[in-house]
Amino acid sequence: MGNYFSPVPAIGYSYNGVVKLDYNINDKHRLFLHWFGGQGNQIAPVGLSAALATASSIDSFYYEWAPIHVYNYSLVLNSAFSSRFTNQVLVGANYFNQVFADNNHNFQPGALGLKVSPDMHLLGASELQIHGFDGVGVTNPNGRNDITYHVTDNASYVQGKHQMRFGAEIRFANVNEFYHRRGRGRFTFNGSQGPWAGCTTAACTALSKSALLGNALALADFMAGDVAKSALAVGNPERTVRVNAVNVHFQDSWQITRNFNLNLGLRYEYFGPLHNGDKDLAFYDEAKGFRVQGVNTDSVFPPDRRAFAPRLGFAYHPTSLGGWVLRGGVGVYYDQINMNPFLDNHVGSDGVEGNPILPKPYPLYTTNILGQPAYNWDQTMANPAGNGYIFPGILSCADPFCLGPNDPPSKGIALSIFSVNQNFRTPYMLNYNLQVEKSLGDKVIAQIGYVGSEGRKLSLLGDIESGITCPGVPSCPFSSVTQISSSGTSNYNALQAQLRTNTWHNLSGAIGYTWAHALDEVSEYRGVTLDDAFDKHFDYGNSDYDTRHLFTISMVYDVPRASWATGPWANRLWNGWQVSTFTNFHTGQPSDDGRLGLDLIGDPYAGANHSFVKGVGEQWWNGNAFAKPLSGGNLSRNKLYGPGFGSVDLSVIKNVPVTERLKVQLRAEMFNIFNRKNLASIFGGVNSSSCADISLNGRLVCGNAPGGFGWVQDTIADSQAAPGIGPGEPFQIQLAAKIIF
Repeated sequence: MGNYFSPVPAIGYSYNGVVKLDYNINDKHRLFLHWFGGQGNQIAPVGLSAALATASSIDSFYYEWAPIHVYNYSLVLNSAFSSRFTNQVLVGANYFNQVFADNNHNFQPGALGLKVSPDMHLLGASELQIHGFDGVGVTNPNGRNDITYHVTDNASYVQGKHQMRFGAEIRFANVNEFYHRRGRGRFTFNGSQGPWAGCTTAACTALSKSALLGNALALADFMAGDVAKSALAVGNPERTVRVNAVNVHFQDSWQITRNFNLNLGLRYEYFGPLHNGDKDLAFYDEAKGFRVQGVNTDSVFPPDRRAFAPRLGFAYHPTSLGGWVLRGGVGVYYDQINMNPFLDNHVGSDGVEGNPILPKPYPLYTTNILGQPAYNWDQTMANPAGNGYIFPGILSCADPFCLGPNDPPSKGIALSIFSVNQNFRTPYMLNYNLQVEKSLGDKVIAQIGYVGSEGRKLSLLGDIESGITCPGVPSCPFSSVTQISSSGTSNYNALQAQLRTNTWHNLSGAIGYTWAHALDEVSEYRGVTLDDAFDKHFDYGNSDYDTRHLFTISMVYDVPRASWATGPWANRLWNGWQVSTFTNFHTGQPSDDGRLGLDLIGDPYAGANHSFVKGVGEQWWNGNAFAKPLSGGNLSRNKLYGPGFGSVDLSVIKNVPVTERLKVQLRAEMFNIFNRKNLASIFGGVNSSSCADISLNGRLVCGNAPGGFGWVQDTIADSQAAPGIGPGEPFQIQLAAKIIF
């Protein structure tokens, strides 16, 4: 186990083109027409991501196949009506199309003996999740086609000490999406179902010591067909939705005195709810049951027309303190409402398309056709009550609460549904900063400051099934009710320092350091739910991407010209050299990936030697510091951090002039020149799921089996599906040539 290496390379290509047409109408008006077109494809294993709901497979059959087409059009008219009044009109359109599937998706599971549902006709493998093994069928047939149009007008007017900017934008977005998430069936095998569960034989004991017992039991369950849990979404999830947005803004930069500038602004944003005219966007309302936009409700959530965003900034340059500048600002920034959690949230029922209600029911089943959450799939298909299938076909509810005599729950079939909180509002950020800047001569500037941000009305997903009621029954007939609300919060505070130079002894660049802390309830916009939908503070803690310390260097050095190299060939050889470097060091991010439901009973880093063991990985936490909980678990969310990151990159650049307007640039780019080992930190980082239940001092602890709990077995780039070429991978050199004209 764990010794398979795929010899099939990942492949990808991208072909892109740009066309620019500029036309001077007269001395006051200029017209620009820009077009960009790109298309490509990638066949490769995908990285681990909760937001993208991706798992990784190194079997080339289950590489992700993802062709893409992107086109962008823009027409810009710049006008200078006078020296004080200018205007820009921008008309643009953007087209995006991408589909996803397994690399091999040309067969029907039923033909191989796995009869999922009478209404499941998708090609390709069902998704099989066998604990400790590579995934099968990890990329369901998914895709989207987006077309966005917008018209923007921005004007600038100068009057005395005031420089005013004002404008507006109208934007129309059309999205056609089809996400067959769990559309071919998802089956999980974890070793808990067969008679071998809890095995204590000598062979099992030996496997337990090497952290492989769980893998072996899961494989045994799979071979026997003993499913621990499963899900199937069946029907047609394709939906076309529209979203309209409008914004208007005004800003005044007021030079009150020669040393003091005040910046005042106000912006109004409107982001309308997603809608269409097809009457197929359904959601569950806690008070009224299922609602369908355009049938018994006007919108998926009430439009928010209160998004006013004031902003204030200043810059002060005291004359008595030469070279000093004090800057600060505060402002409210509203964010475009993300459609993904409404259409493809990756938890429970996927969104407004994923409910068992007419006209396009798309039920999500979490029990088999016999109403069993765990079962043997061979026995299920052999049961006459199921007509040879594991799950039923497309079923819908006639009653708004699914309480009808012929609705699926009446047949013992559990449903997972999607709900939208009717107090949903537009998310916004309150950003503020205070910076002190000092000029050190005329070539170097030092800056230090505080930067803060507070997020409010952020999207959260939670299962509210235990807290809802249905008329006339003691409990509602749903296995889960995934609801999206806008009650999330976040906080970010940072000390930021920077030293930058511009052509100081031929050196340009910056050195930066950030000391920061980020907190929230949920960091991902989808794919993760609250542990307690009725107490969001239970999950409040370090953000998934919380990076406490970050140090960067970005420098370019222009090698001085050789004055004696005056001949054409000597000039080309000895002059035009540059050396640049980019250095990045930062501490690790939380790697416990949410609340683990464990008690922390010791120092998690004590005894972990952080020595790399070939073929196994590196121990990062002491597993004996984690125990099965006595009550709930005292370990908070994202308490523990994974490995840090460090890389020094170096480039040597040679510019060779050919003619006055043509030159050739030769580049030798070296990455991670000190060949530092960069282990995975966040997703795919420290193993936090393989607690081994070893008895120690009266508690069941997770243990320190090599490769088990607390161990890191991947590099950061490989965990992001970029082995060899991603960030922080082993030292490599890239040679390139550019023609610049």
